[in-house]
Amino acid sequence: MAIVISKNIKLLLVLLCLVFLCVFGFSAYKIISTLNGYKVAEENYNAMSQQYVTTTQTTPKPSPADGEEEKEEEVEVSPISVDFAALQAENPEAAGWIYCPNTVINYPIAHTEDNFTYLDHLLSGEYNANGTIFIDCQNSPDFSDKNTLVYGHNMNDGSMFASLRNYRDAEYYPEHPCLYISTPEKNYRLDLFAGLVTPSDSYVYARQFDADEQFLAYVESAKSESTFKSDVEVSIDDRIVVLSTCTYEFDDARYVVIGKLVEIQ
Repeated sequence: MAIVISKNIKLLLVLLCLVFLCVFGFSAYKIISTLNGYKVAEENYNAMSQQYVTTTQTTPKPSPADGEEEKEEEVEVSPISVDFAALQAENPEAAGWIYCPNTVINYPIAHTEDNFTYLDHLLSGEYNANGTIFIDCQNSPDFSDKNTLVYGHNMNDGSMFASLRNYRDAEYYPEHPCLYISTPEKNYRLDLFAGLVTPSDSYVYARQFDADEQFLAYVESAKSESTFKSDVEVSIDDRIVVLSTCTYEFDDARYVVIGKLVEIQ
């Protein structure tokens, strides 16, 4: 009987070792696959930025405070120049480019007929968990809507829209008060006025407003919930953009930063 038990124990140990090896092997595969995906996406986007984008240094010109008149100064020029003809020759769904100085945000923006394609595909069409920054399919691709929604993943390696969550620290905002968005038609500075943790079905995802008062109430609500304070004033004539990424304070939480579009050269 002792010999039988001993054999059973040995068999059980062998099976446990095999299970352990399988689990370890699968985990190692997933880790290597994830890291390789990060590398492929980084190389792809770096190559695109080098091929299609020229970056220059610029000093953001803040929006005037309420009641102040904007002084006549030298026209602000966008710090990025994008060869959209060449970019759209690679993929006609390239709708723009987004850039934030001194951060990793330097990516193309896509727009297509759904909100799923670019969750896990690069602009080149290659499958990749990093996906592509993209505009909500119900928005116009040229940022002409009252509120344009732009989505990007919060990747563990800090890429894509992961750095947006840095705005949860109020000290981060003064160093990065704006981003830049270029389209085939125009260049914009995006002056940020709010950043907040919010549900995936939040009011911040409204694209249109029935009345001016509703739009202004939206702005005030966002400012009151913001993790940073901003002097940027928003009027009924302005258009705004919501940049959205995942966060983990609660189930289906999102962190969004919201800014108003200011046309520049």
